[in-house]
Amino acid sequence: MRKFIDDATIQSAYMQVLEILEKVGVRFEREDVRELFKKWDARVEGDKVFIPRNLMEEALDSTPKQDYTVPAKKRVVAATPFSNAPFILDDDTGVIRRCNIDDAVKLYQINETSTLYECTNPGCADPVDNDAPDQFVAQVAMSLKYSNKYPSIGLRATGSNSQNGDVYGSARRALRLVREFYDVWDEPVMSQGICPNPPLAYDQECLDNLCAAIDEQQAISIFPCSLGFMTGPESIMEIVIHDFAMSLAGLAFIQLKSPGHPTSLCEFSTISNIQTLQPNYGSAEGIFIQVIYYELCKYLSIPCVICGSYGDGTAVDYQAGMEAMLTTTLPFSLTEVNEIWCYPGILAGFACGSFHKAILDEEMMLYTNRMLQGVEMTVDPKLPELLAAGMDAGTFLGIGSMDTYRRDNYMTKIFNKWGIAQANNTEKTNLAYKVQQVLESRIAAYQLPERSAAQKKLLQPYLPSQCQYR
Repeated sequence: MRKFIDDATIQSAYMQVLEILEKVGVRFEREDVRELFKKWDARVEGDKVFIPRNLMEEALDSTPKQDYTVPAKKRVVAATPFSNAPFILDDDTGVIRRCNIDDAVKLYQINETSTLYECTNPGCADPVDNDAPDQFVAQVAMSLKYSNKYPSIGLRATGSNSQNGDVYGSARRALRLVREFYDVWDEPVMSQGICPNPPLAYDQECLDNLCAAIDEQQAISIFPCSLGFMTGPESIMEIVIHDFAMSLAGLAFIQLKSPGHPTSLCEFSTISNIQTLQPNYGSAEGIFIQVIYYELCKYLSIPCVICGSYGDGTAVDYQAGMEAMLTTTLPFSLTEVNEIWCYPGILAGFACGSFHKAILDEEMMLYTNRMLQGVEMTVDPKLPELLAAGMDAGTFLGIGSMDTYRRDNYMTKIFNKWGIAQANNTEKTNLAYKVQQVLESRIAAYQLPERSAAQKKLLQPYLPSQCQYR
């Protein structure tokens, strides 16, 4: 089985993680959280919790496990567009601006009109013209109005997007709204992403969101977002150990508070550009960090995914395409991973999104899935007859099977494959023009999901005025 790091290194890294939890500790900035750890005999000094090895292993025992031995078809799949970008690149002018409600609705239309996407999430973080009393709940309500897909919410309640600054209350109302909407009370109906605060900390706001997810019995994904040499150590291996310790500390709290609670991990950390003090996501190093973290999760059978389609640029260009392709395909050559989850349209380290890049990333994913599909190795017993007929005709056009051709060949509808004939086909080879056509056709094809009168009544008070049912 292919691994990026060997078993001895994995075991050594895990031992170092346990030592950090036990001797260095992790900050938890909520007193009730620290009190819970105290009840389980963890040492607490100020806001710092020191988690003993036996307690951590007990928490791991109650964590639902993933069977990594089950064979699965290799593929890339889209979570949602943009992840949670607060800014939008205007693809026509090149201007970067704050996202608005129209952008958010447009993202749901893109999300719903492609089978590549399997989740829904407020991809435009905190639209500038959101006029709802509780802006966080409003964004979750919009996902329920505009999408039929599983809510996997990466956005979290904050002091600025929650009504009266009540982060826990806002988060709890949003998660409860999803339950009421689906009228499902005995299992999770969504997942909530939780990003700790490096180095080695969970602040009040983070814990408010985490506690709300636990109290509403929704699935939780912990995803550290450390930056090497800034909020985490400067070496790749050390930043992974730091992140894994921070993640396991959060997992320990979840399992102590609610044993058996569905919890998964994911890594969004990367190296930093020391010249600009910004993250470098469209890089091989960022993928190395994800892969090592993934293999640590696999070692403990903790559910984990690797993500791709990153781009550091602020333009849809050669760099954005190269980085998206690199970060989507490299993990398959480094480790035995079955799926890569993508967030099409990401630019500038999650800060910015582009609708044109989203469409181009989707096409890149289709190409990647074709690559992973491989080749059908069976040979038609009638091949000698086909070759004889082709030799007589001097061509296989009209003789061969179009179905077989389509099975073995992926023909892009977007990328330029006109070769030297492109000079006489300017319109057909204009990439931006073709992408815009695809975008417009997808938006035109979107149909607002049908909702019952009860569901509409439930959502209506929470929606921004622009999105309310008429």
